Amino acid sequence: MDLTVFQGQNSIITPAALAFGEQPPASIHDQKWLLVLTGVVTANLKGSSTSQWLNTNVSFLPDMAGPSNSGPLNWAIANYGIPKPPGQDYTIAFALDEWAPFVALSAIFDQDQSINAGFAVNVWRPNHFATGFDVLTHAPLGNIFTGVNVDVGVRDSDAWILSFSYNITLRGRIVFPVSAIILFESNFESTPVMQPPATIQAVGTAASLGSIEVISPSFPHTGNWLQVGPYEATTGLEFKGIFTGAPGLGVYVFTAMMFMSSKPASADANIGFNDAGGTEFLNLNLRPDNHVYISVDATSVTYPRDQPFAIQVTLTLTTTLATVQIAVGGAVENISLHSNPFTCSQVTLYQEIGHAGGPFDVTDMLVTYTAL
Repeated sequence: MDLTVFQGQNSIITPAALAFGEQPPASIHDQKWLLVLTGVVTANLKGSSTSQWLNTNVSFLPDMAGPSNSGPLNWAIANYGIPKPPGQDYTIAFALDEWAPFVALSAIFDQDQSINAGFAVNVWRPNHFATGFDVLTHAPLGNIFTGVNVDVGVRDSDAWILSFSYNITLRGRIVFPVSAIILFESNFESTPVMQPPATIQAVGTAASLGSIEVISPSFPHTGNWLQVGPYEATTGLEFKGIFTGAPGLGVYVFTAMMFMSSKPASADANIGFNDAGGTEFLNLNLRPDNHVYISVDATSVTYPRDQPFAIQVTLTLTTTLATVQIAVGGAVENISLHSNPFTCSQVTLYQEIGHAGGPFDVTDMLVTYTAL
């Protein structure tokens, strides 16, 4: 669940002090900054049972560098005279060296009689970091801050978590990544519930095979989701997100929210990436043991059941090497691919024939591309 309404935002940004003997930055673009973000974000998360916890995941990104020159990064750029790159093909971001987020309950409400009510902020972490390329130097950028991810819970059918408060301390650099191009995007809002996904998506197009339709989920989350399943023995199931193009060498980043139930246990969920000819060159397999596999090889990355979770796949294609980074929650693994497709044109979500089980759900699909 992405939280976007803030009741208040505050920030401090100041140059980070040098340690004794530490070399000063070579330029203002190498300056390290200490950034503190505090505020209150609206949640309106309602419980669903007097006997079971409703555990879910929320994420939010405070204003860092808004389009109207808002946010602390724009303030620092103006106040300290940091020159912006020429042109418009860049964004403003914060690349981290250190981070220390904190999130807590800010307002709760239990209507009528309280029956075993409970409210919890279980754990917090940074969202998956973004990567990119510096528009000034063309050097790769990593650890780009994209917000905070929080596991929370609420219990009682008339109990609400109304808002969270946060205090996020960051140390890093103000950077100017090359703007990424969106190749595919959909939150499935354009399709009525209980209908197959529309051909025309927000960006890109779609095709599907088998019992795949848009749903309004029973678990707490805003908007529509795509449900892949339940399993069909004769045809299998597939949703194909077709990009606006296959631009070639560069960095492709796939992000989405997913949900895998344990009642009944979902069948294997597959995420495939296809080359320009439509042939799959990379398969991520989310198996019933809660691990993510690349084809038949297990990775160290695991995923939760019975709560939405974010997944990010970063595919880097160069003339000599193809690598993939998988990130779910706080777990990240980097792997080199055996073959190089030199481009990517489609992402597919599917269940294979012979793998019985319940459906899996996905929303907020986004694929971006940054040229090398």
